[in-house]
Amino acid sequence: MRLPSILPFSFSLTLFLTLTLASANTLNITVINTHNNHSTLECWALECWALEPGFQSSTQAGTSGTQALNLGPIGSNASYTVLPAGFDGGRHNAPAKQWVIFLTGLAHITLPNTTTTSSSSSSKTEAWITGGKHGAILTLDTPDVSTWGHITKYPSDQETVALQIPLKEGEVPGHVVLYEGGCVGEEVDG
Repeated sequence: MRLPSILPFSFSLTLFLTLTLASANTLNITVINTHNNHSTLECWALECWALEPGFQSSTQAGTSGTQALNLGPIGSNASYTVLPAGFDGGRHNAPAKQWVIFLTGLAHITLPNTTTTSSSSSSKTEAWITGGKHGAILTLDTPDVSTWGHITKYPSDQETVALQIPLKEGEVPGHVVLYEGGCVGEEVDG
């Protein structure tokens, strides 16, 4: 049986990102943002006070006792996307301000409006996102705020599965910008 590439569905409940971190204070994520009409990569810390009520112990059946963070208001429709191995998403803008949560696979994001000459500048113009625990990003570079958007390729030899979840009315969660460039290594644990 062949799965369709996009399965739309509706969220009627608050979305929770459940983490196994017992003492997490922030959720650090890579964000595709904009500055002067160009897409940028940034590492953001989403602070507990910004996402009310912040990390707390879940009481929901099946996750009771784990740490959960409410991701804020989301739009009414979301997509479950299956991308084939080696897929090239090309240059594009985010269709909406949205969470993209890579469940499996690998995404390589680059910025088309930049050139890289050193490894330090490369870290500011590209991000590697591995599906799973550290697979959540925010994409905010919609056509109205970014001329060139970004490029996404999926270089894995396996399918990449992602959830695309629009933010309600484009509401961006409260945050602190940690630095220019995508989050790397263990810092995505917060």
